[in-house]
Order: sequence, then C-alpha cells, then structure tokens
Amino acid sequence: MSPAPIRELPESVANLVAAGEVVQRPSSVVKELVENSLDAGATEIEVALLDAGRTRIQVRDNGHGIAPEDLPMALVRHATSKLREPDDLFALTTMGFRGEALASMAAVGQVKLRSRTADHEVGIELRCSGGQHEGSMPSPGPVGTSVSLDNLFFNVPARRQFLKSDPVEFKHVLETFDALALAHPEVRMVLRHQNADERVFEPGNLRQRTTAVLGRRSNEKLVPVDETTDLVHVHGFVLRPEAARKTRGDQFLFVNRRTVRSPYIHRAVLEAFEGLISGDQHPAYVLYLNLDPERIDVNVHPAKTEVKFDDERGVYAVVRSAVRRALGIHQIAPTLDFEVPVGEHIDWSTRSKPEAPGVYVNPSYNPFLAESTPRHHPISNSAATAARSLEFLAPPAAEGHGVQHELELPSSGWNDEGWDSGVRRPNPAAAALSIAGTFALVPMPDKLVVVHLDRAQRRIDLERWLDAHPHPGQNWLFPLEWTPAPGLIDAWQDRLAAWGFAWQVEAEGWTWTAGPGHCAPESAIDWLEGLAHVDPDDPGELRTWVSQWLSAHPRRRGDTQDVIDRLFACSEPWTDDLGRPTARLLNADELARFF
Repeated sequence: MSPAPIRELPESVANLVAAGEVVQRPSSVVKELVENSLDAGATEIEVALLDAGRTRIQVRDNGHGIAPEDLPMALVRHATSKLREPDDLFALTTMGFRGEALASMAAVGQVKLRSRTADHEVGIELRCSGGQHEGSMPSPGPVGTSVSLDNLFFNVPARRQFLKSDPVEFKHVLETFDALALAHPEVRMVLRHQNADERVFEPGNLRQRTTAVLGRRSNEKLVPVDETTDLVHVHGFVLRPEAARKTRGDQFLFVNRRTVRSPYIHRAVLEAFEGLISGDQHPAYVLYLNLDPERIDVNVHPAKTEVKFDDERGVYAVVRSAVRRALGIHQIAPTLDFEVPVGEHIDWSTRSKPEAPGVYVNPSYNPFLAESTPRHHPISNSAATAARSLEFLAPPAAEGHGVQHELELPSSGWNDEGWDSGVRRPNPAAAALSIAGTFALVPMPDKLVVVHLDRAQRRIDLERWLDAHPHPGQNWLFPLEWTPAPGLIDAWQDRLAAWGFAWQVEAEGWTWTAGPGHCAPESAIDWLEGLAHVDPDDPGELRTWVSQWLSAHPRRRGDTQDVIDRLFACSEPWTDDLGRPTARLLNADELARFF
C-alpha cells in the first residue's frame, strides 16, 4: 500500500477530532459549562439533564453574561477572553482558558446559546448544529448565560453507542457536579434530572458543603486539616480511618479551586494514614491546595484535570505532614510533643510500680488422677490445645499445610449415614462440637469435618448479599433518616427490596424503616452509602464491595450448630469470600498422623 499524500484536514473533520479530546461523555459537558459559569462570576448555577445528558444538557447561571458583539466568537475554536499572551498560561486564575469547550460541543451536538449583560435589555440567542451555524435572534431573559446541548453525538454514531447506561452516565455526572460544588461552597448549585431535583446545594461554608455532598453522617467523621507554608496552603478535611474503603471514592483534590486527579498527592495522603488503615484501603478526603499560579502548570491535558508542580516533592511532603499532624491533633494518630520531656507525657499517678513476672505452680495437680483427665472427652482435656492442633487446617493447602482436598463440590441428596451420596458434604443435622470458639468438628462414620467458624460466617453473609431472591427484612424499632445518592434507588430498587430494606419518602427527606435481618440498622446504612459507588451492571464490583463490607463490619456469630447448618446450605460452602477454605475433611489415615 503506497503512502497517501499529506493534506490538511477539512474543518469539519478537524472539529470532530478535537471535540473528542474535550467532550468524552455528558459529565465532560457539565464540567466545562459549569466552569464557564463560575468564571463569569455566577452565584447561582442550575444544571438540567434528560436521559443522563444523552438527550439534553442545559446549564443556566446569573453571571455577567457575554456582550452581543462578542457572542458570535463564543462558538469559534480557540477564541477566549481569558488568555492573551504566552505568559498568561503561568498566571491563570480562571477555570477555562483554551477556548475549545463550546466549539467542541457545537461540533457533536445541537447547541443553543443565550446570553444577556446588565447593560442590555434583551439578550441574544445563537444556534449551531453539528458545527454549522444556524443564525441568531433576540431573546428576552435575565442577566446571565444559558447553554443547551441536545442530542449529544447525534452526528457521531460510533461515539454515541459507546456511552454507558443512563445510571452509569448519571453517576459520572454526579461525581463531576459534587466536585465542582465542593470547590465553590459559596455558590448555590442545583442539579435536575428528568425534571426532578437531585442535588440542591445552598450557599454555605466548607464544612456545610462537605457534609451536604458526603452526607450528614459524615459530619462526625471529618478531621480538619490546615497547614500553611511558603510553598503551599493545605486545608480541608480527611475522614476518620473507619471511613476508608477498598474501592476508590470520596477522594476530592483541588488545586487553586480546580478539580484535579493526582496519584502522587493521593500517595502522600496514604502515607499519612500509614498504620491506621490496611494497605489495600483508601481514605476519604476533601483537600484544597493553594499555590502561586506561577508554580503550577495546568496546560497538561485538554480536560484540565491534571497539573504539574514545579516542586512536587515539597508539595508531597507538606500534604503528608499536614494530614498526619491533623490526625495526631485529633487523637487519631499517636503523637508526641518533643519540646516537652518524655516523662511528662506519662501520668504516673495512675500507674503502679512495675513488678517482675512470676511463675505460679499448682502443687496439688496430678495428671494421673481420673478427674484431671476426663474420660468422656476423646479429643483433649484442653479446648485451646485442640484448637492449636487443628490450626494447620485453617490455611489453604497451597501454602503447604495439611492435606489437599477438593473444596468446591456439587450438591446431592443426604443419605441415612449423614453423608451426601457420591460427594463429600456433611449432613447439617449432624451434631457439631465447638473447639475454643474458633473451630467446629462434625463427626461422621469414617471421617471428621473441621469448620472454621469465622470464615463460615463470611461465606453465609456473602451469599445472603449476592442472592437475588427475596429475604425477610426486620422492622427497625428506631427508623433512620438517610437520603440516598440520586440514581441509587433506580439502579438497585429490586435488590434493595429483596434484601429486606423498606423506606418512606417525605418532603423533609427519606426514612428507612426496615433492613436485612442479619444486619444492624447502622451497618445497613453504611452498606447503602457504599453501594452508591458500585456499578450495578458489574457483578464483580458488587462482590468486591460485599467482601470489603464484611471486613469492616464483622458480625457476631450465632449458635455453632446454626452456623454449620447454614454453611452447608450455601451453594459454595467450602471457601469464604476471600477464597480461603471454610472447612476441611479428615479421614482415619490423616488422624493417625497425630499419633
């Protein structure tokens, strides 16, 4: 194939290529339009969506508007009022500056732009479809600007078909809207979807806006951060360690009020939480970094979500130190005041003089006396000793402990001997013997089943959450007030009912009156809060969230026999949610190894 000659792309093709860098999905449009409203000095911004933005995205503000003589240039690529000279790139105080957003939207949708300034009685409306201008006309209305984008990607079918389902796209819009609302708590911001209010943020201080976004239950978990240096001012909030999750979510970082993503700074926050959360968890935070504009470069990516610092190591160190210090001040992380002698950190009035440990012997103990060794107990005269002797059963066989067994087995009917015919599965009706509260033994005619009770409970709870069949709920004596994130009910309504949740919607908010019978009300609300970050179309994400929630909310086990019965009623009783064995089999030959 011979190489084609080099030609300049037609303007229509060039516009579509450039639009793909800026307008990736409805949330990209919301971000660019709201940032333009903020740059215009708006104190009230309203966003309205139809079909998660697929059909319509409209943003209205009460900013200073665009002068009639400047309005035609608003839809021209690389036309902007925020940049003049190359040096202006290093002194930016506005969110937008590239002059690409409106032109990109006009290239892939049908745009109506109406704006009016305070010194004009009537505004002007422009229309553009697929990059083709369709004229302008006078338009009455209040001071400010309104931009409406209809039928996103109508002329790029390949891009439109790659959009996700409405709940997923709306979830991305919510994340973008929440971040912009956190960056500007003084601005009233409203989000409507399908003509219903989904977010209404009234003007307030930073703490009020943070709790409005993260939920009222987050207020008691907020830890203030405030550190000022010559390089950077770090302020905002981190949430207490118990709010950390294994999945990313509720991490908001702003640099000069610009929403950014920075794995480097996230790493600094993780280091500050070292020793307080496990290595696979992520803390939640809302942090603001204020720097001299000359010390950062925001022209890294067309989406303007990445920045480069001229002193990355310095910013990293300040953020890590600021968060660690805040955790220490609020008595979450241990700290010492090194200006005070170490002895003054200890309250000696409440401490007694340390004594050397002693050895105590029962001189009357005789191991040969019948009462010292119960004859009726065939295993051991010490439950703890028995538990230690069985510890080799807990780790998987792949680690070199115990005997390898086939753990995942099919199900069939029980026989008269209490054994599943054709497969190795114990009869739940067989009596179980608890060992040190950790293990249970289920005796069979020619073998033993050893069950790890904690892991068994995890398997039982895992299948309860993953099972789509209805389970009886439990009415709560004291209903809880909690308003879910928009879209959560639409995405999970059937599953919530199957899990046993019940709720009432009233003018002042949502009241939850019932929940799963195997879960405390407060834990059930924590479950719902985390569910907002789970993709309903991805079963793997739900399984991951269940496993994470089980680790954060260990449940008190029921009766040993009940746990055994429920375990072997599960579809996969031989492993827990982490793939660890819940039960092992011991035959006579394996028991002989003990002797």
